[in-house]
Amino acid sequence: MHPFARVDFNDLGSIIGWLIEQWWVWAIVGVVVLFFIVVWLLPDAKVKPSEQFSTADAEANEIALGFLQITNLPSGPWNDPTASGLGAREKSVLVDQWGVHSRQDWLDNIERLTTDRRRREMWTLYLAVRASLAERLGRTPKAKEWLAAIVEEGGDKRDARSFVTAIEYIESEVRKRVGKDIVSPGVFVKTLDGYALGQAVAMTTWGVALGHGDVGEAREIIRRINADARPGFSSWADFGLSYVAGRVMHWSDGNVDEKSFEKFGDGWSDFKAAATEKRNGPWASLSWSR
Repeated sequence: MHPFARVDFNDLGSIIGWLIEQWWVWAIVGVVVLFFIVVWLLPDAKVKPSEQFSTADAEANEIALGFLQITNLPSGPWNDPTASGLGAREKSVLVDQWGVHSRQDWLDNIERLTTDRRRREMWTLYLAVRASLAERLGRTPKAKEWLAAIVEEGGDKRDARSFVTAIEYIESEVRKRVGKDIVSPGVFVKTLDGYALGQAVAMTTWGVALGHGDVGEAREIIRRINADARPGFSSWADFGLSYVAGRVMHWSDGNVDEKSFEKFGDGWSDFKAAATEKRNGPWASLSWSR
């Protein structure tokens, strides 16, 4: 018999009786609702550092540059230069993906990430135009202003428009998800180097785990990475936005939309954690200027 056959839709009592009989449906709905209420009420997880290493000195400040990549893998607590979270399987995957079969491979990877930095010449030029325009205007350029400046410099309007749209979409999504209190309207993408620089710090710690170097050498390499990287950014927020944008642009090949951002821009959640004081985020307590 059809389930509605016993229901008289002209009789309120009949309808209520039928609804009560569908207890299993209401049980499922109740469980789903309860799940979302609990998730909504639970506080966000706190960032847990290693107790073996400092969270407040210069060394902590320097390794924090690799927070997003270290957390993304993940390879252990953000302040652990030994990448102690890597097991045998994770190490094997790292060796295959990055080609770090030897100490020289490890050093070459770090060198590549701190020099070539996944750069594309045209993208670098477009962002340089924006940074220069912002300096002249004293504010973040609007999309039309940025595009006009690129064309004035001889850039292709169609290609530039696609790039400008992609970058502004990433900025909008990150600002919305991380929060305007962290990524304020005055923070915008000036370079995509943050992604590779964060990877370089993480790669340095991975090398220790793989036996290609020791902690002392890793600390010195990370110190040099920071010395070269810091002048290019004004704050942790500036760096974090660059990291997320660089990752999305690289892996999407510049074809940015909702789907590609969800897939490659997931680092925004770690960005928010890193910059939130209540979650013990290191970026919230460590000074960018050191």
